[in-house]
Amino acid sequence: MSRIIDFHSHMLPGIDDGSPNVETSLEMLAVSHAQGIAVQVLTPHFYRWKEDIPSFVRRRAESFERLAPHLPPDAPKLLIGSETAFFPRMSETDLSPLYIGGTNVLLLEMPFESWGSDVTDEIATLCLDRGCEVVLAHVERYLSYRGNTERLSKLSALPLHMQSNAEAFLQFSTRGRALQMLRSGTVTILGSDAHNLSRRPPNLGPARERIEKRLGSAFLARLDAKANALLREAVDE
Repeated sequence: MSRIIDFHSHMLPGIDDGSPNVETSLEMLAVSHAQGIAVQVLTPHFYRWKEDIPSFVRRRAESFERLAPHLPPDAPKLLIGSETAFFPRMSETDLSPLYIGGTNVLLLEMPFESWGSDVTDEIATLCLDRGCEVVLAHVERYLSYRGNTERLSKLSALPLHMQSNAEAFLQFSTRGRALQMLRSGTVTILGSDAHNLSRRPPNLGPARERIEKRLGSAFLARLDAKANALLREAVDE
Protein backbone atom coordinates (compact mmCIF):
# COMPACT_ATOMS: atom_id res chain seq x y z
CA MET A 1 0.00 0.00 0.00
CA SER A 2 1.34 3.44 -0.94
CA ARG A 3 2.23 5.86 1.80
CA ILE A 4 0.83 9.39 1.82
CA ILE A 5 3.51 11.86 0.78
CA ASP A 6 3.47 15.61 1.33
CA PHE A 7 5.76 16.57 -1.54
CA HIS A 8 6.34 20.24 -0.69
CA SER A 9 6.88 21.95 2.67
CA HIS A 10 8.98 24.49 4.54
CA MET A 11 9.35 22.83 7.93
CA LEU A 12 13.11 22.96 8.43
CA PRO A 13 13.78 25.50 11.16
CA GLY A 14 15.31 28.90 10.48
CA ILE A 15 16.44 28.35 6.90
CA ASP A 16 13.88 30.28 4.85
CA ASP A 17 10.50 31.99 5.27
CA GLY A 18 9.03 28.80 6.72
CA SER A 19 9.34 27.48 10.26
CA PRO A 20 11.34 29.92 12.40
CA ASN A 21 12.49 27.44 15.05
CA VAL A 22 12.61 23.79 16.14
CA GLU A 23 9.49 24.08 18.28
CA THR A 24 7.38 25.25 15.35
CA SER A 25 8.85 22.56 13.10
CA LEU A 26 7.88 19.86 15.60
CA GLU A 27 4.34 21.23 15.88
CA MET A 28 4.00 21.32 12.09
CA LEU A 29 5.21 17.74 11.80
CA ALA A 30 2.74 16.70 14.51
CA VAL A 31 -0.10 18.26 12.50
CA SER A 32 1.05 16.42 9.38
CA HIS A 33 1.22 13.14 11.29
CA ALA A 34 -2.31 13.66 12.61
CA GLN A 35 -3.49 14.14 9.01
CA GLY A 36 -2.03 10.78 7.99
CA ILE A 37 1.11 12.03 6.26
CA ALA A 38 3.69 9.24 6.29
CA VAL A 39 6.45 10.93 4.28
CA GLN A 40 7.20 14.62 4.67
CA VAL A 41 9.41 16.15 1.98
CA LEU A 42 11.32 19.15 3.32
CA THR A 43 11.90 21.63 0.50
CA PRO A 44 13.47 24.91 1.69
CA HIS A 45 13.78 27.67 -0.89
CA PHE A 46 16.99 27.82 -2.91
CA TYR A 47 17.67 31.04 -4.82
CA ARG A 48 20.80 30.94 -6.95
CA TRP A 49 21.05 34.73 -7.00
CA LYS A 50 21.27 34.78 -3.20
CA GLU A 51 23.81 32.02 -2.52
CA ASP A 52 25.68 29.17 -4.12
CA ILE A 53 24.69 25.52 -3.79
CA PRO A 54 27.41 24.50 -1.28
CA SER A 55 26.38 27.33 1.05
CA PHE A 56 22.73 26.31 0.85
CA VAL A 57 23.50 22.64 1.42
CA ARG A 58 25.57 23.55 4.46
CA ARG A 59 22.79 25.68 5.97
CA ARG A 60 20.24 22.98 5.22
CA ALA A 61 22.33 20.34 7.00
CA GLU A 62 22.78 22.60 10.02
CA SER A 63 19.03 23.19 10.17
CA PHE A 64 18.27 19.47 10.05
CA GLU A 65 20.89 18.77 12.72
CA ARG A 66 19.06 21.17 15.04
CA LEU A 67 15.77 19.39 14.40
CA ALA A 68 16.78 15.72 14.30
CA PRO A 69 17.49 15.11 18.03
CA HIS A 70 13.97 16.25 18.93
CA LEU A 71 11.99 14.17 16.45
CA PRO A 72 9.47 11.81 18.10
CA PRO A 73 9.36 8.14 17.10
CA ASP A 74 6.04 8.59 15.26
CA ALA A 75 7.15 11.55 13.16
CA PRO A 76 6.67 11.20 9.39
CA LYS A 77 9.66 9.91 7.45
CA LEU A 78 11.63 13.00 6.42
CA LEU A 79 13.16 13.46 2.97
CA ILE A 80 15.36 16.48 2.40
CA GLY A 81 15.40 18.38 -0.86
CA SER A 82 14.76 21.93 -2.00
CA GLU A 83 12.35 24.18 -3.80
CA THR A 84 14.79 25.48 -6.38
CA ALA A 85 13.87 28.72 -8.10
CA PHE A 86 14.55 28.72 -11.83
CA PHE A 87 17.75 30.43 -12.93
CA PRO A 88 19.30 30.84 -16.37
CA ARG A 89 21.53 28.03 -17.66
CA MET A 90 20.67 25.86 -14.69
CA SER A 91 20.97 22.79 -16.93
CA GLU A 92 24.72 23.47 -17.04
CA THR A 93 24.93 23.27 -13.23
CA ASP A 94 25.29 20.19 -11.02
CA LEU A 95 21.89 20.27 -9.33
CA SER A 96 22.16 16.87 -7.66
CA PRO A 97 22.73 18.31 -4.13
CA LEU A 98 19.28 19.91 -4.49
CA TYR A 99 17.46 16.71 -5.42
CA ILE A 100 15.04 15.06 -3.00
CA GLY A 101 16.42 12.34 -0.72
CA GLY A 102 19.22 11.12 -2.97
CA THR A 103 16.91 10.60 -5.99
CA ASN A 104 17.09 12.54 -9.24
CA VAL A 105 13.87 14.45 -8.45
CA LEU A 106 14.01 18.25 -8.40
CA LEU A 107 11.14 20.44 -7.16
CA LEU A 108 11.37 23.50 -9.39
CA GLU A 109 9.74 26.87 -8.83
CA MET A 110 9.11 28.63 -12.12
CA PRO A 111 9.37 32.42 -12.59
CA PHE A 112 6.32 34.43 -11.56
CA GLU A 113 5.98 36.08 -14.96
CA SER A 114 5.20 35.14 -18.54
CA TRP A 115 7.79 32.62 -19.63
CA GLY A 116 9.88 32.98 -22.73
CA SER A 117 11.31 30.20 -24.85
CA ASP A 118 14.58 30.50 -22.92
CA VAL A 119 12.77 29.25 -19.81
CA THR A 120 10.86 26.40 -21.44
CA ASP A 121 13.90 25.32 -23.46
CA GLU A 122 15.93 25.11 -20.27
CA ILE A 123 13.30 22.88 -18.68
CA ALA A 124 13.32 20.65 -21.76
CA THR A 125 17.10 20.30 -21.50
CA LEU A 126 16.86 19.32 -17.84
CA CYS A 127 14.26 16.66 -18.60
CA LEU A 128 15.61 15.25 -21.85
CA ASP A 129 19.37 15.68 -21.66
CA ARG A 130 20.29 15.86 -17.97
CA GLY A 131 18.25 12.95 -16.59
CA CYS A 132 16.46 15.15 -14.09
CA GLU A 133 12.95 14.25 -12.90
CA VAL A 134 11.51 17.76 -12.77
CA VAL A 135 8.46 18.49 -10.61
CA LEU A 136 7.02 21.94 -11.27
CA ALA A 137 5.91 23.41 -7.93
CA HIS A 138 2.39 24.80 -7.37
CA VAL A 139 1.54 25.10 -11.08
CA GLU A 140 -1.76 26.84 -10.35
CA ARG A 141 0.17 29.94 -9.26
CA TYR A 142 1.58 30.58 -12.76
CA LEU A 143 -1.66 30.50 -14.72
CA SER A 144 -2.51 34.20 -14.28
CA TYR A 145 0.51 35.26 -16.33
CA ARG A 146 -0.18 35.76 -20.02
CA GLY A 147 0.54 32.73 -22.16
CA ASN A 148 1.58 30.44 -19.32
CA THR A 149 -1.48 28.20 -19.58
CA GLU A 150 -0.49 27.34 -23.15
CA ARG A 151 3.18 26.97 -22.18
CA LEU A 152 2.28 24.59 -19.35
CA SER A 153 0.28 22.55 -21.81
CA LYS A 154 3.34 22.25 -24.07
CA LEU A 155 5.59 21.42 -21.11
CA SER A 156 3.22 18.60 -20.17
CA ALA A 157 4.45 16.75 -23.26
CA LEU A 158 7.85 16.44 -21.57
CA PRO A 159 8.66 13.66 -19.06
CA LEU A 160 8.05 15.94 -16.09
CA HIS A 161 5.52 16.19 -13.26
CA MET A 162 3.30 18.99 -11.97
CA GLN A 163 2.46 19.63 -8.33
CA SER A 164 -0.49 21.52 -6.86
CA ASN A 165 -0.78 23.00 -3.40
CA ALA A 166 -3.46 21.74 -1.04
CA GLU A 167 -4.88 25.24 -0.72
CA ALA A 168 -5.95 25.21 -4.36
CA PHE A 169 -8.48 22.47 -3.50
CA LEU A 170 -9.71 24.19 -0.36
CA GLN A 171 -10.50 27.65 -1.74
CA PHE A 172 -13.80 28.01 -3.55
CA SER A 173 -12.31 30.32 -6.20
CA THR A 174 -9.64 27.82 -7.28
CA ARG A 175 -11.18 24.43 -6.41
CA GLY A 176 -12.88 23.75 -9.74
CA ARG A 177 -9.82 24.38 -11.87
CA ALA A 178 -7.56 22.46 -9.48
CA LEU A 179 -9.83 19.42 -9.62
CA GLN A 180 -9.96 19.62 -13.42
CA MET A 181 -6.14 19.63 -13.58
CA LEU A 182 -6.20 16.44 -11.52
CA ARG A 183 -8.87 14.80 -13.66
CA SER A 184 -6.99 15.57 -16.85
CA GLY A 185 -3.73 14.20 -15.48
CA THR A 186 -1.99 17.56 -15.77
CA VAL A 187 -1.33 17.53 -12.02
CA THR A 188 -0.17 14.26 -10.45
CA ILE A 189 1.65 15.42 -7.29
CA LEU A 190 0.24 17.05 -4.15
CA GLY A 191 1.90 19.10 -1.43
CA SER A 192 0.92 21.38 1.42
CA ASP A 193 3.60 24.04 0.83
CA ALA A 194 3.22 24.58 4.57
CA HIS A 195 5.22 27.48 5.99
CA ASN A 196 3.81 27.94 9.50
CA LEU A 197 0.95 27.05 11.83
CA SER A 198 -1.31 30.01 11.10
CA ARG A 199 -1.57 31.54 7.64
CA ARG A 200 0.02 28.63 5.74
CA PRO A 201 -0.34 25.53 7.93
CA PRO A 202 -0.02 21.85 7.02
CA ASN A 203 -3.31 21.22 5.21
CA LEU A 204 -2.82 18.29 2.86
CA GLY A 205 -5.18 16.13 4.92
CA PRO A 206 -8.24 18.38 4.41
CA ALA A 207 -7.38 18.78 0.71
CA ARG A 208 -7.21 15.01 0.29
CA GLU A 209 -10.63 14.69 1.90
CA ARG A 210 -12.00 17.17 -0.62
CA ILE A 211 -10.39 15.33 -3.53
CA GLU A 212 -11.68 11.97 -2.30
CA LYS A 213 -15.20 13.36 -1.98
CA ARG A 214 -15.16 14.66 -5.57
CA LEU A 215 -12.99 12.12 -7.41
CA GLY A 216 -13.13 9.02 -5.23
CA SER A 217 -10.77 6.97 -3.10
CA ALA A 218 -9.46 4.94 -6.06
CA PHE A 219 -8.35 8.12 -7.83
CA LEU A 220 -6.57 9.29 -4.68
CA ALA A 221 -4.87 5.91 -4.32
CA ARG A 222 -3.55 6.20 -7.88
CA LEU A 223 -2.11 9.63 -7.07
CA ASP A 224 -0.37 8.19 -4.02
CA ALA A 225 1.07 5.36 -6.09
CA LYS A 226 2.54 7.84 -8.58
CA ALA A 227 4.19 9.91 -5.84
CA ASN A 228 5.57 6.77 -4.20
CA ALA A 229 6.95 5.53 -7.51
CA LEU A 230 8.67 8.85 -8.17
CA LEU A 231 10.45 8.77 -4.80
CA ARG A 232 10.69 4.99 -4.50
CA GLU A 233 14.46 4.90 -3.86
CA ALA A 234 14.13 7.28 -0.91
CA VAL A 235 10.75 6.15 0.45
CA ASP A 236 11.73 2.48 0.57
CA GLU A 237 15.07 2.99 2.36
